[in-house]
Amino acid sequence: MASHVIDTTTTTAHDAASMWAETKHRFSAWRRQRASRARIARELATYTDRELFDLGITRADIPAVINGTYRR
Repeated sequence: MASHVIDTTTTTAHDAASMWAETKHRFSAWRRQRASRARIARELATYTDRELFDLGITRADIPAVINGTYRR
């Protein structure tokens, strides 16, 4: 009995366009998230130590706040 092998390494133009669209979407999302984190970092950097204390954080906590890993 003959074995039929399907070549899965070839892609159609539609598959390639779909992959390209997904890559652009992920890159755009990454850029938006990076810009958002930069805005948060800039804003927190402008706060005085007293203002940060009022928020319950210190300057050393800023990276954790930006990354979303800060725990009180």
